[in-house]
Amino acid sequence: MSEPTQLTVCDVQLYERDVTLRMPFRFGVVTLRESPQVFAKVRIRLADGREGWGHSAEMLAPKWFDKNLELSNEDNFDQLRHALTTAATLYKGSDPTTAFGLFRGNYDEQVRICDARGDGSLVACYGPAVLDRAILDALCRLQGVSFYKAVQANLPGIVGEEFDINPFLSALRPSTHIHARHTVGMVDPIRENPEPVGDGLPETLQEVIATYGHRYFKIKVCGDLEEDVQRLQDIASVLDDSPNEYVISLDGNEQYNDVAGVMELLDRIEGDAALNRFNNSILFIEQPISRAVA
Repeated sequence: MSEPTQLTVCDVQLYERDVTLRMPFRFGVVTLRESPQVFAKVRIRLADGREGWGHSAEMLAPKWFDKNLELSNEDNFDQLRHALTTAATLYKGSDPTTAFGLFRGNYDEQVRICDARGDGSLVACYGPAVLDRAILDALCRLQGVSFYKAVQANLPGIVGEEFDINPFLSALRPSTHIHARHTVGMVDPIRENPEPVGDGLPETLQEVIATYGHRYFKIKVCGDLEEDVQRLQDIASVLDDSPNEYVISLDGNEQYNDVAGVMELLDRIEGDAALNRFNNSILFIEQPISRAVA
């Protein structure tokens, strides 16, 4: 196990570009057609004087971190921009520490500043999350190691409360393969696309499966019981056509108001013969209930 690497953040540069989605994507309370994408460049200096740049990128997604319908998409973008610039200021003003120490040492102040604007901790954590990735990228490049090797050696200096994390990290082994999971948004076409893109790539769920052979799926639900059941039946009819086993997770994006609503959905799925195979394929149920009551 190597010693955690001490570093200083010398510079943070943030850029944006406007992105138009190939097809509209609906999750939760928003249908996304376009969104800014933010890019972060972070220069760090190690204790031995070496300096290097790291990079990261992320969408400025509206209604993901703050679902307040009184806020516009532009309001959400500005919340996330503020979280980024706040984190950049705090990180550049920090004394030499580890990558994890940088995050840990600034977390409370980051949340306090964003809370003072009414943005909340989820919005606040967007800023460090983007910068931390760029810092890890720079650290790995300077040390000439992969992300896996850096974590295994705990170069970021990760600390577990009342838990000796180093033996756990050193025992990690990377997977040799992963499954590609396809997300089915609430307006994604299932068998036919009423607004065809015509770019030669698959557009419907049926075409995606035929082209790529996906077996893992995340399926969005909207919180309207009857609408959800009907759409799940349509989706299941396509998935069941496949001779291969499939695995799904249901993602509610906080659209159900309480546990009773979610249980009613699950009861309807379980009691529907057309959804028998679908029901037996559910692996996870993600964020089904509004955070206000969860």
